[in-house]
Parts: sequence; structure tokens; C-alpha cells
Amino acid sequence: MRVLFAAGLGMPAALRLVLLARELQAAGHEVRFSGPARTRNRVVRAGLVPVLAGPRQFSRAWRPDLVVHDPLCPRATAMAAESEVPTVGYLPYAHPPLAPAPTVWIDPCPPLLRERPQPGAWQVRGDAYELPPRPQPHLTELSLLPRVCVTGIPTGTRPEDRRRARLFRRVAEGVESLGLQLVVLRGDDHPWNVVLQGSVVVVHSGDEGVVYAAARHGVSQLVLPAGEAERRAGKHLQQAGIGVCLTDDELRGASSMLRLRFHIAELVNGGRALPAAAQLGRTVAAMPRPADLVPGIEALLR
Repeated sequence: MRVLFAAGLGMPAALRLVLLARELQAAGHEVRFSGPARTRNRVVRAGLVPVLAGPRQFSRAWRPDLVVHDPLCPRATAMAAESEVPTVGYLPYAHPPLAPAPTVWIDPCPPLLRERPQPGAWQVRGDAYELPPRPQPHLTELSLLPRVCVTGIPTGTRPEDRRRARLFRRVAEGVESLGLQLVVLRGDDHPWNVVLQGSVVVVHSGDEGVVYAAARHGVSQLVLPAGEAERRAGKHLQQAGIGVCLTDDELRGASSMLRLRFHIAELVNGGRALPAAAQLGRTVAAMPRPADLVPGIEALLR
């Protein structure tokens, strides 16, 4: 069976596709992976064959038997619709997917966190492919202080980006003022198995890759949402007792730093979120792995 994978712009989504692609290749299928240029090195390191041409152009020439694609990527979705073969799409966490719907949806979101479950979707653990971690003493050495991980700090030059970057810096100041260990991560590709093993809270902007990684490791979450979809996702985390979502409006005024420190301390010291986060981690561990989906995918062509 020829299987074409088509990823979008987000590195976390691409790395989830890489895991499934590796399992299908290990099962004896011919796999090709189309994605943005910055993902190709990781695709090669994972033992897969990257596609240099655009997904639609390559699909017309290669004629896959099955397409697995990122339904948030217009080019990948258009290619899948044109292919006239069975298609598989990963359900996004906070954003509505593009039409048309694939033959099968794969849902990497734990049921507790899914706002609107998709009937008939195949559940899978939201893992992402990670390279073997490099030695990082500040992450692997034993620390006597609880660790708070901050990621997703905006780096753009727009006024909105600069304003949100200041918000993240205030959170970092709040973490340090409480005498906690602060780890700030840049970019969007991290060794979560190392970083989150010793963390008690992760602060982020609502990115689905971080949501899944933190859920898998039973870590509480503090969400500073980047937009409306992320705000809804963060509020859903809060309602589930997994973390706290704080918008810009909630962090304005003279008392905002005190409020922020209260929420961080509550997440670190247990409160309501820590037991719920730990239970979620156990739930995620029991979900199917990407390898468990291979027989069902193979059956789509029988």
C-alpha cells in the first residue's frame, strides 16, 4: 500500500503524523511524507522519505492508495479531496477543521478535553515523535525546587505580539518571585519526555501540542490564550480541573501580579488541578497508540 502523509505548518501536528507514518512503514507499506521545509530534517531523522514537490503535484504523479493529512492545511486538504482514495485526518484540538471531511477521523484529544466529540472517530494517544534527548543538566539533574516550564512566548514585532510577550515575562517574574525553578523554552519542538518529567506546571498559549504533552505527563497547565479558539480551549481545561486560563483582561490592574502569583502557587502546591492532571495522565496512558491504528487503516482498502 502506498501512503502519502501531508502535514501543515505546525511542527507538533507534523510530529504526530511522523509517528503514525513510522508505524505504517514498519508494517511494510510504502510511505512518503510531504511537509514544510523546516520539518524535512526531522522526517529524515525519523527514517522516512520526504517529498520535495507540493503535495498535489506529487500525489498526481505517485498515485497513493491512501492519504493521511492535516485537515487545518488548505493544500493538504485540497490534495486529499482530489486523490479519490480513502483519507485519514487528525481532528484539531481548538480550531474547526477544513472541509471536506476525511473517510476516517483520528482524535488524539483525551475525551475529557474534547469540546465537541466527533462520532465514530478513532481515539489515539496524542504522542509526537521526539529525537533522543541531548544531555541537558538543568533539566535532568535533581532539583529541590518545583519546576515551572514556560513556552510559546511570542517573538513577532506586531503590537499584539509585543503585548503578549510582556504578559509571558510577567508570568516568569511571578514564578521566580515564588522561589520556583523557571525553565523557558523557545521554538515549537521540545523534548517533552525530558522537560515535563520534572515539571509541575507548564505555561503556554493554548497550543495543542503542549496541551497533549502536558496531559500525557500529568502536568497542570496555565494558559495565556493567543486567540478566541485558544481561550475556549483554556477555559475547557479550567472547567475540567486541569489548569487555569487567564486572559489579558484578567491580568490588568494593580492587583494582577498578586492574582497571578496565587494561581501559580495553587497549581504548584496541589489545589484542585494537580490531582485532576495526574488522573488525566493515567487516562492518556491507557489510550491506543499509533501502532494500534495500523490494522484499521489497512482495512480501509480491503
